[in-house]
Amino acid sequence: MRNLEDFVVDENEEALAPAVVISTVALLAVFLVGALVFAVGLVA
Repeated sequence: MRNLEDFVVDENEEALAPAVVISTVALLAVFLVGALVFAVGLVA
């Protein structure tokens, strides 16, 4: 059972890395767009 858990954890770590990078970039993009809209709103 321990070997199976290790295998699942290893697989999840490999699959998690790109997902974490993509979600982090998406979150930053949303934050930057929100800040831009806020700044434009203040100027206008």
